[in-house]
Amino acid sequence: MKLAPILSIGVALLVAACGGDAGQASHGDGSSSDLEQADAARKAGDLNVAIPLYMRTLQTDPDNVDAKLGLGQSYLSAGAGSEAAAQFRDVLARRDGNAAARRGLAAALISEGQPELAETQAEMAVRADSRDYRALNVLGIALDMEGKQVEAQARYRQGLQLAPDDVALRSNMGLSLAISGQSQEAIAQLAPIASGPQSDGRVRQNLAFAYVMAGDFTNALAISRHDLDEAHAQRQLSYFMQLKSLSPQARSAEMRRTPYFFPQLSKRGA
Repeated sequence: MKLAPILSIGVALLVAACGGDAGQASHGDGSSSDLEQADAARKAGDLNVAIPLYMRTLQTDPDNVDAKLGLGQSYLSAGAGSEAAAQFRDVLARRDGNAAARRGLAAALISEGQPELAETQAEMAVRADSRDYRALNVLGIALDMEGKQVEAQARYRQGLQLAPDDVALRSNMGLSLAISGQSQEAIAQLAPIASGPQSDGRVRQNLAFAYVMAGDFTNALAISRHDLDEAHAQRQLSYFMQLKSLSPQARSAEMRRTPYFFPQLSKRGA
């Protein structure tokens, strides 16, 4: 049964893939200023400014790892998974132990619909640093995308033990629980963060989906209305109700076929 997704806001897994590691080093020429401006633009979500600045930095300093990481993250945020993967692979060819590049490559592979390959990369990152909660998050996403919700949830739990307030981990955990029919547990994960300062429409729609899975259509519709007009909120509710009617296996498969369920960079991961 192939369902039609309603909105790009959809239900989405959140990736905190590469955050915090780019833009740390300084190169003492004009590329440094471009890099700083590019990092600021990327963090502000202005990819049209960030990408050309990263490219200009790399023209004058082709080995600048921070620029390559930033460009890869920008491409990933723009949905250009193949281009992002190329940047992360280039960093790994030079510095095999670069955690941000390893996580970034895993996230890019997920965005390209290759969760099995992403799982391998994320596992490498976790083996290198068992406390890397961002890598655990990406590994959980890869497993979720393969329909392995139980294994995914175990990885999210590991990450949450290290970073209990991480919105991406909690949102992903909530969505995974909802997919597998554990609606009350999903609501418990999602409701406290849905109105928080780091929440966005993706987190709220995850919560709306969890409410539908719990049979609470009133609260589901109320949550959807935060981001959608009435017509679209009603259509989103109808779509979630169709998902609820499927078996867990069919529900998981449907979400894997739907681009709107693919992971995106969270604000924390940018």
